[in-house]
Amino acid sequence: MKPLKDKVVLITGASRGLGVDMAHRFAQEGAKLALAARSGADLETVRGELQSKGATAIATPADVGDLASLGALVKEVESSLGPIDVLVNNAGLEMVYDFEATPPERIEEIVAVNVLGVLWLSRLVAPGMIARGRGHICNIASLAGVTPVPHNTTYAATKHAVVGFSRSLRIELAEHGVEVSCVCPGFVEGGMFLKWGRPAPKAAGSVTSADVADAVAKAVLNNKGEVLVTKGLGKIADVTFAMMPEFSAKIMKRTGAAGFLEEQAKINAEKR
Repeated sequence: MKPLKDKVVLITGASRGLGVDMAHRFAQEGAKLALAARSGADLETVRGELQSKGATAIATPADVGDLASLGALVKEVESSLGPIDVLVNNAGLEMVYDFEATPPERIEEIVAVNVLGVLWLSRLVAPGMIARGRGHICNIASLAGVTPVPHNTTYAATKHAVVGFSRSLRIELAEHGVEVSCVCPGFVEGGMFLKWGRPAPKAAGSVTSADVADAVAKAVLNNKGEVLVTKGLGKIADVTFAMMPEFSAKIMKRTGAAGFLEEQAKINAEKR
């Protein structure tokens, strides 16, 4: 669906990281931005930045893990800006643990945000898009959604769910003129690495938040079904696993990705 000028774009997880860069990227296309996240103060900062550059933007605090909150979000956006043309399900949680050490309440929290939130919000906006015969839902998954990721198993499970959901929904909604994309970043510079105080493994490669934001905008503009945003061997991770699953595990080890996550899982377990 293009162009995006004056189209209403709702982005979750828009208070920091990828969501901020996505908002600025869609603003470049002339879109009207609806920013959602749990942190109202941070959202206001982003909204101010966008408006200072001439963009139309509203900030609406919401919890994507709560259905009632999402219902209120959709009503507020439609009341303030109009029908939602593009939904970017970006909000997500990642907590690296060995599976047997993952607190059960953390599993519930990650699944609620990463899976239920995506399905719920998509369900809330899809009927309107179908009625209008147009719209785009872009789900942010991960390279962890197309290949196994040990020591980050719960997160990987949720992202596999998002990929499967996106692939299925794309086929289902196509006859109604509604498009669905899924963007799968690999290691992204900054973000969790700043929080952990450790850079991503060099051999595994990493991309910038701006790279991901650009991929998301292009997926929407060009109706791309699935996009991997990564470097090195990650570019063929999905094909490698499909054809040679055991070799895929070896790649994880050789790039240092598996060891990196194993070390971080131990650090997180010690902090509990």
